Amino acid sequence: MLYGFWFERFSESPKERQKLIEHLIDFKEPSGAYLLFSHLISNGKITNVFTTNFDDLIYDSLIRYTETKPKIYSHNEVAQYINTLSKRPNIIKLHGDFLFENIKNTKPETGLLWSNMENKLEECLKSFDLIVVGYNGADDSVMNALAKLKSKDYGLLWCGRNPENLNWRVKELINQTNNSYFIQIESFELLSMKLFEVYKDEIDYPDFRSNAERKEKEFHQYITEFKTELTENVKLEEKEIESINSTLDIVLDRNSFFRVAELNHSEQLEFLRKLRIDGISRTLKNIHTNINWEHSKTLYADLDKDDFFQNKLYEVSIQHISNALSNLRKIDAERTKSILDSLNDENLLDKINSASSSDLYSGISELKSISPKKIESILNKRKVSPELLVIENQDLRKVAFKLKTLSPKDGLELLISNNEALQTKIKEEPIKEVVIFLENVSSIYFKECQALFEQLENSFLADRILEQNLTLLSISLRVFNHLNRNKTKQLIKLLDKDKLQSKLTTTSLQAIKSLLFALKDVDFQLSKYLLGLITDEQFQEKIEKSDLLSIAESLEYLSKIDNPRISKIAKEINSELITHKIDNEDFTFQQFGNAMSKLIVFDFDKFCLAAREIDVPRLTDKISKTINKTGEQVFLHFVPIYFKVNRVLFSKIIKESPQDYIDSILKWPKIDLYTVNLPYLNRVFIENKMDKEKEYVDYIISNNQDKFRKKKRRKKKKH
Repeated sequence: MLYGFWFERFSESPKERQKLIEHLIDFKEPSGAYLLFSHLISNGKITNVFTTNFDDLIYDSLIRYTETKPKIYSHNEVAQYINTLSKRPNIIKLHGDFLFENIKNTKPETGLLWSNMENKLEECLKSFDLIVVGYNGADDSVMNALAKLKSKDYGLLWCGRNPENLNWRVKELINQTNNSYFIQIESFELLSMKLFEVYKDEIDYPDFRSNAERKEKEFHQYITEFKTELTENVKLEEKEIESINSTLDIVLDRNSFFRVAELNHSEQLEFLRKLRIDGISRTLKNIHTNINWEHSKTLYADLDKDDFFQNKLYEVSIQHISNALSNLRKIDAERTKSILDSLNDENLLDKINSASSSDLYSGISELKSISPKKIESILNKRKVSPELLVIENQDLRKVAFKLKTLSPKDGLELLISNNEALQTKIKEEPIKEVVIFLENVSSIYFKECQALFEQLENSFLADRILEQNLTLLSISLRVFNHLNRNKTKQLIKLLDKDKLQSKLTTTSLQAIKSLLFALKDVDFQLSKYLLGLITDEQFQEKIEKSDLLSIAESLEYLSKIDNPRISKIAKEINSELITHKIDNEDFTFQQFGNAMSKLIVFDFDKFCLAAREIDVPRLTDKISKTINKTGEQVFLHFVPIYFKVNRVLFSKIIKESPQDYIDSILKWPKIDLYTVNLPYLNRVFIENKMDKEKEYVDYIISNNQDKFRKKKRRKKKKH
């Protein structure tokens, strides 16, 4: 399973893998589909949810938007207490929860379900049928359990977009067991909507406004009572009582973000002035994102008087300073830099010296991005104690973090004084960690990293990097080549060619492209030789298994190694395969344009024909719904490609796109730079009877005739 494979590659430490998952899914918000789904659960239409996901999106939806509190089970030890017939819904996390280290995410870990989890799945299937949504069936644990329990003859409805893309184990389970069916769906979102439509008359909705008002009153009451208990029933000094009153008054005044929006301008300023710096920055950022960015900028400017922000920042740690200024930078970068530059260097230096190593790394990185010169200047003043330069008990990743928090002088001293210790760590730690260390640190200390790399034996490096998959191997060679091209050439000569060939013939097209293109800059002849080890038949098999954009990018890159061979392979691709991939994959405007622009270079007629046989309404719907995420420059760049490849598709995309997006394209100040592409756009405007848009484009073209003349001159020179 690729999922488990990549987690194993990322880290052998469960703690590190848990941190990665937490980083990826923390702060994710439930979509509208989850909200409808939560109401189906809340009203008893779904009672038990078994999930292999680690997130809390279903739980969050139920807690926030219904009056139902589900029971969550994510540990094997407590799973035995699940009551699958309970009136309260159960959310059962088969692979654990991202909050804990015992989640199951590597291939060995997902090979078997926890015993209690499997027992409860069996118990549930004695009373209920099973609907599967959003699960590909690629891990052994759940599939083994479902296959074993199928003898109980539970009903199975397996929902998916395309029966041809089902995992072989899923196909086997459905085809070889009774009462099992595949249900083709467009998406989880549409399925949630259709299920909701069936039961919409039976759904009870909570009164959100009344609930919010009740919670606000309760919150105010409990904090007020707590304030009284602290200040009146306990003997405290007057200064401490003032501090408690000040803090809790801010809490009592801090109504919801939406309540802030209802205040007038002066009331908002008064409210914000009472908050600490983190509260101010978050509130302004929320106003900027969700209400009105111009108003947030005005509030920011009105607050920035009489050293207001400077005084607030002096009260907090370096981490809070960096977090707050990072939020404020999104509102007004110049003002934020000015505030940071005005802070006292000595005060910031004191905060840096008293910060923990983890807080310091993130804080310094964020502040450097706002005002690099100031932070570099402060780091140069930093007096580092000798023990801070010792790295004996730290891994390479922590050493890299530390180096980025030191002045160049101290960092250099750390590298020189710990040369032997670093050599030992480099030999002992996984090659992936070595490459990450050298890549990160070489951006600051290139010569020192180069020296570390040059001290390593080529045979040692060759054996280590050949253990990796092709993607990591190509990254390693790219980093090594940057440090010392000649040494990397010598290293490559030691690589076992048979092992390389084996890797090439069993891996993906994208990975082959990454490795051979990295090799091209070091040893072109070797990259061409390895490319020749892959037969045309193997290439076609890999193309069949790849997505369209990967095919296009791989062909483009590999053609720079052997253009005649790759051109021949591209011409042999079945056009029906390309049509099938377009019809079964999702694209943004840029992705589809990018893929087709690369493919038509090899065979314009064939790939255009393939793109004209597609399900135009489907792709139009997909692209037009997301086109507002495409920048003006990208849109105008791909206009000729879309027009030439599939004019009908392009016309329908323009017709279905939001009017405000089309207006933003035409009002873009730099549109005249793409004048030579505008006639294609104009013809689509004519087809869609968009007269105002056509008139505006005609005006731009007429004012930029010199660009057409330059284009004609370039064509003459080319021919």
